Amino acid sequence: MDLAVSEPETPSEAAYRQLRDRLLAGGFPLTRRLGEERLAAMVGVSRTPVRHALIRLHGEGLVSRHQDGGYRPAIPDPEDITCLYEARRALEIGAIWAPTEAGRRHDRAALGELREHWENLRSEQPPADAGFVAVDEDFHVRLAAAAGNEVMVDLLRSVNARIRVIRIHDFLSDDRIEQTISEHLDILRAVAADDPSTAERVFRAHLAKSKEVAEERALRAIARMARLD
Repeated sequence: MDLAVSEPETPSEAAYRQLRDRLLAGGFPLTRRLGEERLAAMVGVSRTPVRHALIRLHGEGLVSRHQDGGYRPAIPDPEDITCLYEARRALEIGAIWAPTEAGRRHDRAALGELREHWENLRSEQPPADAGFVAVDEDFHVRLAAAAGNEVMVDLLRSVNARIRVIRIHDFLSDDRIEQTISEHLDILRAVAADDPSTAERVFRAHLAKSKEVAEERALRAIARMARLD
């Protein structure tokens, strides 16, 4: 039997992962500049991988520009987050209902592939990790794409990118990974059964719980960073 051999982690990836996880845990002072030299010594790499990691973290909204140059931990705007969640809810519910309202059905092949993928994830559940946010986003984008409206899909991708700074906090425990997988499969079953009412009800509960957990963990992390100042 062939065994997959995982490639060794690059210095840039190691720096990104360690800095991301520490930011999510609230491990840096909130207002202090994230100095490359100090971070490089902490992570055990040179400054270049740290610089690449900070650029990536800035793109994800986890760090923001510091007034003295460089970066600092980001503070999400609660009003923006609320508006983004509202936009996401409207887009995804629209995608759930769109085929029914147009007298057609979701793409059956796309639904089947998506369900198979998430059944496999349930059989071999991945460990809790902030990077699971990308897997979660992929589910919601593919489900929307199965409705056949590419404009809606593009808008959802944009909202996901802007809200990721909060949503990334939702996947830091095994129970949340397990619950997410289960709820995704429940949504898929309802959509495949041409039952948008049930799909919407499950999705609304799914989104509300995800928002509650992510915001609570993000606020705790910000509070910890404030105490370090």
